[in-house]
Amino acid sequence: MRGSRTVFDAAERGDGPSVPSERCWWTFAGLAIGVVASLVLELHFNHLGGILRGRWEKLAVLGAWWLAFALGAWCLLHVPRRPAVGLLFAGTILFNAAALTAGPQLSDDLYRYAWDGRVQAAGVDPYRYPPDDPRLASLRDDWLWPDPAECADIGRAPGCTRLNRPSERTIYPPVAQVWFRLLDVLLPGDAREKGLQVVHGLVGVALVALIVAVLRDLGGDPRWAVLYAWSPLAIVEATMDAHVDVVAATLAVAALWVLNRSRHGLSGALLGAATGIKLLPALVLPVALRARPVRVASGAIVVMVLAYLPHVLALGLRVLGYLPGYLQEERYDDGGRFLLLGVVGLDGSLAAVAAVAVGAATLWVVMRREDHTAAGRARQLVGVAFLVATPVQPWYATLLIAIAVLEGAWQWLFVAAAGYPLYFAEVLDAPGRPVGVASYGIAALVVVAVGLRRRLPTRSRAMRGCSETERISCGGWFRPIRDIRRSS
Repeated sequence: MRGSRTVFDAAERGDGPSVPSERCWWTFAGLAIGVVASLVLELHFNHLGGILRGRWEKLAVLGAWWLAFALGAWCLLHVPRRPAVGLLFAGTILFNAAALTAGPQLSDDLYRYAWDGRVQAAGVDPYRYPPDDPRLASLRDDWLWPDPAECADIGRAPGCTRLNRPSERTIYPPVAQVWFRLLDVLLPGDAREKGLQVVHGLVGVALVALIVAVLRDLGGDPRWAVLYAWSPLAIVEATMDAHVDVVAATLAVAALWVLNRSRHGLSGALLGAATGIKLLPALVLPVALRARPVRVASGAIVVMVLAYLPHVLALGLRVLGYLPGYLQEERYDDGGRFLLLGVVGLDGSLAAVAAVAVGAATLWVVMRREDHTAAGRARQLVGVAFLVATPVQPWYATLLIAIAVLEGAWQWLFVAAAGYPLYFAEVLDAPGRPVGVASYGIAALVVVAVGLRRRLPTRSRAMRGCSETERISCGGWFRPIRDIRRSS
């Protein structure tokens, strides 16, 4: 005999009202307010101009945008599943379209993508010369090397370039270089900036669709995809600033999906490709290796060897590009970047050793537990790595949030948001360390508090028996959206 179900389940079958009458009005009113406020704040964020113009006002608007997003997402999670998914994609398209009303806002990385693609089109290995090398002078166009008037317009001295670190060779791995070469072929020269935004925005929408598909395949709630899809991080980093991280995150989520379907070789190949775009997806590899290590490793190694071998044969270790310099610049080499470890008195080489020890301990604990899904293990490995490494670049968190939403782990959004105050402080030459300690410290406290709350012996009976995906929606504020399991 089947058990009773909630009014939301009845609504999805068409057997009852969409939501209880006493909740209907505030759910949709809150959703409308959240969406409209997010859209207005997004457009105002664009109107302020780049980070060097808007400065701290831009950060304040971004913070308000995160709050509006939280309201809209929370209300969407209370809408019955069928209309909610439609609203999810409508909102995703709306926010991404609004993101195209202006150029890059917080980063100039996309110009380096375009340059690397252009260099390869000329038959030059991107790891061979830095952009300002005289031997590449013939490749400099007016878009990336603007005239004095345009330099003044973007707040730079005459003779400027839009590229960051023009005296350094590229940092992006070989699979990313293949992507940049493809973009150079597809995008016309006079519309590359907007073209890069459009392409990566479309990849971001595809990632949302993939997350919805994975949630359904795992028996989860597809409404959780809103935590990524409508977040300012997804809109700013994937579309506005066109970061290639969204491509790597898409491949990593796809790898977890096919891993769940026992396609171990393909999962390894996808993770190899993701790691060849940005190095962070390498943190997911141990999760895949746990199932069928030989097949997963074979898939990953084949992709990595095919990507790296031509560059290694031509240039040797120069294929590392600016990576060693970046690690030194960010103070990972001397342990100065591990902000939260500094709070407990660990600094310098001791902090670096402690960071490795924490990572190894986390890997050992996570891989031994049997009550976690692959997505849960990946989320914990990536999440702990973020809290230990406390990176300046907020777009790195694209991977973390894309994985976290697969289990409705909303608390990791605080870690994603924590990067923005630190980034603004570093870019504007403000004291970055206390800002980073505060923002990442608050995020860490939220993550720990949520984790402890789920393990309290006094948790309600409704919470017991829930899967990892359902734990949040089984109780508390999210009780109205739970799906009561059928029993026979």
